[in-house]
Amino acid sequence: MKRLKFEKLWLLSTQERRARTESFDPDVTSIVADNEFGKSSLVKSLYSALGADPYKTPEAWKNAKVALLLRFTVGGATYYILRQEGYFALFDDAKKLLWTASSVVAGLAPKIGELLDFHISLKQKGGKSITPPPAFCFLPFYVDQDNGWSDTWASFSGLGMVPAYKSEIAEFHTGIKPRQYYIAKSKRDEAITSRKLLSDEKGALLKAKKRFSDKRKKLGIALDVEVFKDRIQALLKEQNALQSLYDDLRAKVSDLQSLRSIAQEEVDIAERVLSELNSDIKFATDFSDDEIVCPVCSTVHDNDFANRFGLINDADACRIVLIEARAKVAKHDGDIEKVLRSVPSLEKRISSIKAILQETRGEVKLADMLKDESERLVDKSFEDEERVLDGEIGILNVTASDAKAEMDSLTKASRKKKIVEFYDAKLREFCGLLNITNIPSSVWGKVRPVISETGSLNPRLLLAYYYAVLHTIDEFSTSCFCPIVVDTPLQQDQDPENSKRLIRFAIENKPVGSQLILATGSLNRIVPPGRLIEPDSKRSLLSEDKYEDVYDFMLPFLNASLIG
Repeated sequence: MKRLKFEKLWLLSTQERRARTESFDPDVTSIVADNEFGKSSLVKSLYSALGADPYKTPEAWKNAKVALLLRFTVGGATYYILRQEGYFALFDDAKKLLWTASSVVAGLAPKIGELLDFHISLKQKGGKSITPPPAFCFLPFYVDQDNGWSDTWASFSGLGMVPAYKSEIAEFHTGIKPRQYYIAKSKRDEAITSRKLLSDEKGALLKAKKRFSDKRKKLGIALDVEVFKDRIQALLKEQNALQSLYDDLRAKVSDLQSLRSIAQEEVDIAERVLSELNSDIKFATDFSDDEIVCPVCSTVHDNDFANRFGLINDADACRIVLIEARAKVAKHDGDIEKVLRSVPSLEKRISSIKAILQETRGEVKLADMLKDESERLVDKSFEDEERVLDGEIGILNVTASDAKAEMDSLTKASRKKKIVEFYDAKLREFCGLLNITNIPSSVWGKVRPVISETGSLNPRLLLAYYYAVLHTIDEFSTSCFCPIVVDTPLQQDQDPENSKRLIRFAIENKPVGSQLILATGSLNRIVPPGRLIEPDSKRSLLSEDKYEDVYDFMLPFLNASLIG
């Protein structure tokens, strides 16, 4: 089983120019402070960095637009994950960018699922199957102070996107339905979906086949090549000759059209230049002054007979070019027309083909026989395609059946019974440690019971239940075991003894090798192992004096994520 552990968290608000950084012990980290000192905001940020937002986030924290950078390990490998609003970027230990995601459901969920072996497919509203967002992966490991002490499996926001998710998620995490079950389920679902598409395609094919069959007139006579052998050879000869003639005509006309286009372009240019020269001659003739000043460059030109004579000579030369160009166009038009006169020979060839097709041997025309043969070829194409589709559908049937068999083998009653019995034993043990004597019968025999006790009993029963589930996960789950984050367990005015029991229990009864991050208003004189964090600024978890250092450290990550 993989284990996820938090190492260090950087928090940066460029909006407020404040920041903070905290390290976490691999065993136990206690965050102790009174209300409004930011301990909950600190622990909420841990799983939030991985895309799992808490059930409730303070408005002031939202407004601060805090960027999060979390260093963590999975299976011994170190990673950094950066979160800016809804944008995520993962880096390796060398701070090399591995991937980015701008959508929690479509982008982040599959990547986190792959990283943490969270292989499960759930149906969201509307029926579409998805890899659920990271919040569903972290549900058993986080108890939020706002909702975790009144409802189970409900400490994150956005969970309503998957209807009735609790039982399915509880069975996945406790191993009743291991990840291999969901991998097989995904294969089965994909096979069923693909089979449905192929079945629809086959239905359309059969409908087209019937429409084609209904409209045709069947002769029922197979093509006898020997009967029409000489005529078929003549037909092929005429077709080849017709194709050759057509290709020659097309090539000649194409060449002539290109030459005509060039000549026509010469005509257009000559006409335009001649028009301009005539305008210049008229202007120079009508202009009475001896000098003409260019309106563009202010150059002075003599308006004498020599200049006007030069313009007239240019105009005469241009007329010659124009006449020659028009002659070329006329010639090319004639050449094209001459080539197209060959069309009657095409018609002669076509008539020859028609005569061959209409020739009768016995009571059968060659055209009818060829038509009937072509329709039989179409029938064969329909049959071949139908056979291919049947083969693919058959393969998908086997895939779906094998996947279903694997799913059944992974959910045997004996396996579930073993897991539930382990869970019941742990729950009974933990209820005793938390001074719960009257255990409601509704909590036994199912890993996702409804717990709705009143008063101080409810938080103790919930903590016993959460830890029983965590031990069951540690024993049977095939997914990643994540850090246990417990926010403010001292709920409902616990008496001093029960308060001590809650704190001691949370620290001493976590699964071996797991990481605990405990936020509380008081440790009740219990001295926990590991690291102690004591926020000391009311309503201000972040501080100005940390801003520059945190900003400098996070800046390369911020820049790299934008480039990626």
